[in-house]
Amino acid sequence: MLPCWNVLFFLGVLPWIWPCSYAQFGFNYSEEKNLTRPFKIKVHRVVCIDTPYEETILHECRTIFRRNQRPLLSVSLEVPKMYDYLMIHFQLYYKFTTYQTFLIDTKAEGCNLMRDHKSDPKLNYMYGVLNDMMSPIVHPCPFGNRTYIQQAMLKEENAPRSVPAGDYRMDVRLSSKTNVTVIWMQLYFEVRRKGILNSMLEW
Repeated sequence: MLPCWNVLFFLGVLPWIWPCSYAQFGFNYSEEKNLTRPFKIKVHRVVCIDTPYEETILHECRTIFRRNQRPLLSVSLEVPKMYDYLMIHFQLYYKFTTYQTFLIDTKAEGCNLMRDHKSDPKLNYMYGVLNDMMSPIVHPCPFGNRTYIQQAMLKEENAPRSVPAGDYRMDVRLSSKTNVTVIWMQLYFEVRRKGILNSMLEW
């Protein structure tokens, strides 16, 4: 018999798996965004790692905190070269005693993702998040030969409908065909449940 905590945790993560398990029903990120979430997201910081980059120039990667407003995630990346291939690696980590990969660990080639992201729910979700938070890179190939500047906010609508409370880290790494890092971002945030009574998942 599973311990109570494990059962509760499984029930909490089930909605994350649901879209991936039922691709035939047409999971749609845009439609999911409009649904109310029973939790709040608090952003702690964004960092860019594996710097300095060999083929790109990172001008800015920081969190801008604002009074009574959501923090802004500000990134400026100069990409002198042109790329007709760009691997995007999207990972989500949950903090148990340490950060461990948590359900989402997906790779997609950027040019293919821009052309076709509707057939696979995981790619649909990846594309939706990228379009909301890194919209300058969401365009048909080729990539590069410009400076990408973006200020974005992480909102509850960017997450699945129900998530376990706790601390998270989201990694997004873009790399070339030879596996050279173009940019590697890590976003640290916290999920807290709404309401007078906190979720039992916070026990």
